[in-house]
Amino acid sequence: MPKIRIGVVGVGSIGDVHLAGYAAHPSLATIQAICDVNRTRLDAMGEKYGVAPEHRYTKFEHMLEREELDCLSVCTPNCFHYPYAAAALERGIATLIEKPITIRLEDAQHLAKIAARSGAKAMVAFSHRFIGMNIAAKRVLESGGIGKPFMIRVRYAHRGPYPGWAQGDWFYRRKLAGGGALLDMGIHAIDICHYLIGPITSVSAEVKTLRKDIEVDDNAVLIVDFGPARCLGYIECGWTSPPGFSGIEIYGDEGTLILDLVNGPKWIRGVTRPDGTIRTELRSLPVPKGPSHWPFQMDCWVKYVAGKRVPVALPQIQDGVRSLAVALAAMESSKTGKRIRIAKVK
Repeated sequence: MPKIRIGVVGVGSIGDVHLAGYAAHPSLATIQAICDVNRTRLDAMGEKYGVAPEHRYTKFEHMLEREELDCLSVCTPNCFHYPYAAAALERGIATLIEKPITIRLEDAQHLAKIAARSGAKAMVAFSHRFIGMNIAAKRVLESGGIGKPFMIRVRYAHRGPYPGWAQGDWFYRRKLAGGGALLDMGIHAIDICHYLIGPITSVSAEVKTLRKDIEVDDNAVLIVDFGPARCLGYIECGWTSPPGFSGIEIYGDEGTLILDLVNGPKWIRGVTRPDGTIRTELRSLPVPKGPSHWPFQMDCWVKYVAGKRVPVALPQIQDGVRSLAVALAAMESSKTGKRIRIAKVK
């Protein structure tokens, strides 16, 4: 089978992650071309990954016109996700889109239609689905290991994009990013709720700029309802957080899962009864061994494009649409003070 010809647009820090993932599969993929508006960064990544100067582009349109690509990673600022992904999908190119899928819901929905029409493979880079303890938690939930969940808490917070990670200040500019901490960290939290519990049906939120002198939000708190699943959720995300808990807590009728990104997971089977008796046991969460989440995500994506079996279900365009719908509804809730119902994503 011929090698998959790869293109990457946006070769900043997350683009570097994608390039490393492709380079780790020399028997399946070859990095054909790269694109970035930053010529210095473009040439540095070209040298690092062996992309010849004639296959380095500062204009995406030129790369798409001149190169025969089988697969594209879109790793640009958020506002460019839609036009670049749409152009690739229209050509039948397998497309991996960094989160959030787009910054406008109608654009995300249009991408889903384009992919369905062209038949091109597509995935949204929700990397937290590829964290080993999250995969293990999903299996425990499906097996009834803590009974039926009734509450999930997700806290994803750090001090925000730092110099050297982001090229320039685009994360903090509304026109380029579409939003702040909510679309950066919160979109992961929303998706992991969908992955572990099911579709969010309504949201009430406060999305604020509390500390940073920026155009976009630096903190957000969401209260979510899963409707028929009879479960509630609390999401906190932020760009101003000192060290503290970061991860997921899931409470069920017969136990608890704590997925601490710093200290590791806990699976507690059993509950405190109404009569005050406590019957619990600490179990070992069977976390699958393997690479960390970013390499594992890229490993699965490359194999998926190559038509090989992958061990986990991959996040599809519909997952990106569904999570964006909740994030945008949270912004609306914060502005209006009203709880917002989420329309079903087909």
